[in-house]
Amino acid sequence: MENEKVHLRHVMLYEFRKGVSVGTAQTNIQSVYLDRAPALRTVKKWFGRFRNSDFNLEDQLCSGRPSGIDDDIVCALVEENSRITTEEIVERLKIDNSTAFRHLKKFGYVSKLDTWVPHLLTERNKLNRMNVAISLLARNKKEPFLDRMITGDEKWILYNNVQRKRT
Repeated sequence: MENEKVHLRHVMLYEFRKGVSVGTAQTNIQSVYLDRAPALRTVKKWFGRFRNSDFNLEDQLCSGRPSGIDDDIVCALVEENSRITTEEIVERLKIDNSTAFRHLKKFGYVSKLDTWVPHLLTERNKLNRMNVAISLLARNKKEPFLDRMITGDEKWILYNNVQRKRT
């Protein structure tokens, strides 16, 4: 990640030395790097540094306090209990709520139905989804339940017309 940032800064320096404008440089970089390209604001910041004869492409030291928490601890807590809340993480590790949330996002976890799940599917998740799909298709061959569903505007409605008998 850090190597890619430095590489993109080299590309911005190249565009600066070519004498192109900030907007043109950002467009050129965007056309090559697509979603990994820096934002226009970032390109403006680096062009400003280059104009002030600051050609150091490394990050400057931040004045903020470094996080005193190990990422593996937060990841282990979530793997142990996927329904853990950020408040529980805060209580256990004695950290700020935003710090706990930032560490969860850093590992790619998102909260779905009060459960922290990886944003990207693992091979195990893909295999489970495939097994469920196969079992549903096999069930549909035995008892066609999909024929009773009506779809419209991305909503699923179960249609079950129960015939009532007069007594």
